[in-house]
Amino acid sequence: MTALLQFAAFALGIYLSIRMIAALHGPVDVWQVIGKVSPRVVADVVVWGAVICVIAWLMDGSYRTAFVFGLSIYLVFYLSLLPLARLYWTRRRADRDIDRT
Repeated sequence: MTALLQFAAFALGIYLSIRMIAALHGPVDVWQVIGKVSPRVVADVVVWGAVICVIAWLMDGSYRTAFVFGLSIYLVFYLSLLPLARLYWTRRRADRDIDRT
């Protein structure tokens, strides 16, 4: 049962990491109307950050470790996609330029 609960804490960490990254993308998504929606964007970041902190604080030792590991693993995975996407788009642009000549 402990392994199942640790996996659940890990999965919850991944889910909350996704939600926090999405909340951090909020200002970029609504930049053209940031004056109107800035309280909502800030509230999203604060709420998801508070949820992560409270859940981590309430969890017991091994579950907290699995939870934080899930948060960290997804963050590292997400950040590793950024240079890979840049390489993909650079390669695709280079291929398109070769086809034009």
